[in-house]
Amino acid sequence: MVKTAVQGRTAVETGEWRQVLEWEGEPVLSLWLQYPKLPEDTPGLRRVNRYYQRLARQWRTRWEGPLCLQARACAQAMRERSRPFQPWEARLTYQITCQTEDLLSLSVDAYEYAGGAHGLTTRRGDTWDLPAGLPRTLASFFPPRRPWRRLVLEQVERDIRRRLSSGESWFEPDWQRLIVREFDPERFYCTPEGPVVFYPLYSVAPYAEGIPVFPITPPEG
Repeated sequence: MVKTAVQGRTAVETGEWRQVLEWEGEPVLSLWLQYPKLPEDTPGLRRVNRYYQRLARQWRTRWEGPLCLQARACAQAMRERSRPFQPWEARLTYQITCQTEDLLSLSVDAYEYAGGAHGLTTRRGDTWDLPAGLPRTLASFFPPRRPWRRLVLEQVERDIRRRLSSGESWFEPDWQRLIVREFDPERFYCTPEGPVVFYPLYSVAPYAEGIPVFPITPPEG
């Protein structure tokens, strides 16, 4: 379990940027970026800030470049066919999932809607040692020399079996193979109760299930 501390926590503010891109006076792509901003009291906190500034720039470059060109081409094609065009959307948002005096963990979601029934969300998780500003790994939450990867996958499997048995969730028929193949130890974040691992959309379950999330309880000692 991660103990949440209130006193002495690093203040986190939000950087924000919005823009609506047009083609011949018609809105084609709405952009919204949110990213965390930490005080720059130490080199470590400055390092974390640079990381998120770089991440925001990378998404903005994609959205103002290739995605905007695709949106304009789609708008033009729809106009030529005398059909209405629904503007596309892209946004980057984050959520602080755990914050203590010496740890900060976040989930960061990049959402893109490019027509059709629904958009797609890409999630990343980040967990930082503070104030050093160094990333924590999933393995670091397990006792040394323990088979942490096997322990994680065993808990994921048990959780899926429970959800299927109760009818709570649906997963792909070959989910046992997929949870191993699609597992990435970088796809995790922390909550006050401990680490949480997640899988991308469509990787182990239908779209309706969203991004599958699995709480993990590391063994003691």
